Amino acid sequence: MSFGLASIIALMCICSKTIESLVSALCTIFNPLPGIAVLPLLMIWFGVGNGIMLALIVHGVLWPLTTNLLVGFRSIPTVYKEWAKNIGLSPVNSLLHVQIFSVMPYLVAGLRVGWGRAWRALIGAEMVFGMIGTVGGVGYYIYTNRAYANVTNVFSGVIVIIVIGILVEQAFRLLEKNTTVKWGMSDES
Repeated sequence: MSFGLASIIALMCICSKTIESLVSALCTIFNPLPGIAVLPLLMIWFGVGNGIMLALIVHGVLWPLTTNLLVGFRSIPTVYKEWAKNIGLSPVNSLLHVQIFSVMPYLVAGLRVGWGRAWRALIGAEMVFGMIGTVGGVGYYIYTNRAYANVTNVFSGVIVIIVIGILVEQAFRLLEKNTTVKWGMSDES
């Protein structure tokens, strides 16, 4: 959902400098804002349940991804755009066949940062909502075992978070290897 929203916002910014200016201001405001800071507002708007979890994840991913996409589109070398014009590509085909591939390193970086922020927000929210007994998950598991001083289970919950983080990081490395590294857009990481 965040990926779709960020893509639509970035495309609107390409079409209009006014929208780009507004979105840049919003990204400047909301990108550094942690999900846990907006949690009370989200609780008022979405109540306590799955809607708030989705809102936290969208907030965590949307702003860094949008920021990275905007930087990526601004960083496309002029020669690429001129080349697309010279071979007769329409603006839409230039976007689809040249510009989107040019922003791939920025897209992957934005997804990586967004995922990390969303994951932390989700675990924190599970702990908060676990206190009131409405939502489960790894955060809830850690929180309840902490309340019962069950250190072994707390460590097992932390290890689960670490393992999931390592698996997702490996998935991002595979994505980079099969896109940006393969296309010669970045060095082997």
